[in-house]
Amino acid sequence: MNLKDSMKFGRILKTAAVCCIFVLAFSLSLQAADEIRVVATTRILGDFAAQILGRDAEIHAVAAPGRDIHFTQPTPKDVLKVKKADVFIHGGLDLEVWREPLLNAAGNGRFLGGGTRSIDASKRIALLEVPESLSRAQGDIHAFGNPHYWTDPENARKMAAAIAVRFTELYPERAQEIQNNAGALDAVLQRKEAEWEVQLAPFKGMAVIAYHRSWVYFAKRFGFEIAGYVEPKPGIPPTARHLGQLAQAGRQKHVRLVIKEAFQERRAAEKIARETGAVLVTLYQSAGEGGSRGYIEMMDKNVEIIIEALTKTGGA
Repeated sequence: MNLKDSMKFGRILKTAAVCCIFVLAFSLSLQAADEIRVVATTRILGDFAAQILGRDAEIHAVAAPGRDIHFTQPTPKDVLKVKKADVFIHGGLDLEVWREPLLNAAGNGRFLGGGTRSIDASKRIALLEVPESLSRAQGDIHAFGNPHYWTDPENARKMAAAIAVRFTELYPERAQEIQNNAGALDAVLQRKEAEWEVQLAPFKGMAVIAYHRSWVYFAKRFGFEIAGYVEPKPGIPPTARHLGQLAQAGRQKHVRLVIKEAFQERRAAEKIARETGAVLVTLYQSAGEGGSRGYIEMMDKNVEIIIEALTKTGGA
């Protein structure tokens, strides 16, 4: 090959390389365009969204596990994710008091004011503890009802179903895949709910004390009686008098379990457990806690913790 032919061949190779890079970039851009970008306020909602969408989904959850969901502080990264998102999923009610400030900061018009691409997971839930009146004297009361509804697996099924319905409306071209994935998720949730009910059946009717009013749905589903709360009112620290009365009530009810969450202080809960002879346990409200990867693993761990604690104390 002479010099002229060699130079010509080199130009051909360069042109081919440029074309390959262009085709690859175009292919990646199409792939990115097909990807559904979802921001969920919690990891549980993100878990359901990921399972229902199945493929081509980028899921970002705002609230970190192991912290009080009511007082999450979104970061600049969260704002950017919401700004670029296609769908925003939230728990509704006044669960995330930081939700509207986050949406306002992101300025994504599709989510503002309950926009068309915003999914409220609470829409199908029969809420408990809906207040008849609102007063600061009642503590940090929730205006629309108790928002910790996902601890009842029946409500988790309703949440997943509500998310699936909206996804099929937003992405009709993927409706069959979404419905198939949602059906598979619902089947697993049904099976696990039946399994958890069998596992907890020996403890039905047992009295427990909780730190905060975040376990009422769980207690109702599995038949526990909540004999009292470490907080005298939601968000209000306990006094010595309140703890004394709570311990007395706990002894009368033969309480065997005191429930707290990771971010709640231990001393008051430990005092109640010590004075009632109960076991203090930390249960999980978020996927990601205790090494759980999703809602089902989180609930598995909660059930396991309860059974281990009550079995040790002769609670069965």
